[in-house]
Amino acid sequence: MPARTRLPPPAPAPHIATGGGRGVEFRRKLHFLSSELRLDPFPLLAANPALRSAPLPLLRDSLDLLASHGLSARDAARVFSAFPYLLTTPPDEPLRFLSADAPLPPPLLRAAVLRSPRLLAASVPDTLRPALHFLRRRVALLREPLPLAAALLLAFSVERTLLPKLLFLRNATGLPDPAVCAVLRRAPAILSYGIETNLTPKLQFLAECMGMDPAVELAEFPHYFAFSLEGRIRPRYEALRERGIEMSLKDMLTSNDDEFRERLINAALSGPKGEVVSLLSEGLCS
Repeated sequence: MPARTRLPPPAPAPHIATGGGRGVEFRRKLHFLSSELRLDPFPLLAANPALRSAPLPLLRDSLDLLASHGLSARDAARVFSAFPYLLTTPPDEPLRFLSADAPLPPPLLRAAVLRSPRLLAASVPDTLRPALHFLRRRVALLREPLPLAAALLLAFSVERTLLPKLLFLRNATGLPDPAVCAVLRRAPAILSYGIETNLTPKLQFLAECMGMDPAVELAEFPHYFAFSLEGRIRPRYEALRERGIEMSLKDMLTSNDDEFRERLINAALSGPKGEVVSLLSEGLCS
């Protein structure tokens, strides 16, 4: 009789922990993410696989670190949602730099981080410190603490973002370096605006359509770039031009809708009577 071949016993099915040990630890992490931070844990796990093996105390350390600098659990959730790896890599160095070197007091640091969570993901030697030196030394922005608009710039690269904007403004307006820096000290947010999407079209409109000298106007009102070209600058300028009304750039853009309508109505009342009817029909003085 031929010998029978003995087959090896089947391998046991893999055990999925549902009780103690790592299964409990994993469920606790899910509870921490979903209940305490109110975040969907699964996108975080997909974005940061280290979460699966990271101990729960490490996650709590990251939360406690942000709390020690004035951020609430809800604030921290926004940071972790934007940069999930910070849950397992507490941002000690960026926070230490922002609070001690910048320095940003807790309310300002919180406001800056909520506006730009990447401040906590940025490298101190490669991004944060060079940006601070650029603002302090090149722009001569010496205010302490930095205004919020300037604090947000610390997350930007000097070589790729900050310096090119300064050089563009100098070349486009003809202003010398000290004058450009004076504009930037009053409106630091200009350094965060896109050259192609913001600065260039608005400068062209100011010079070519409005017939104004950008060097003069920006020295007088550097916040010009903060207003929408199509939503505010162009329609208000055209409304004034059609009625022969002169108004400074600052008054034209900073007055609210009611104040702007009132200026148009007052000008119309002193002109032809049909002007008021025209304003009403256009919805400019409803």
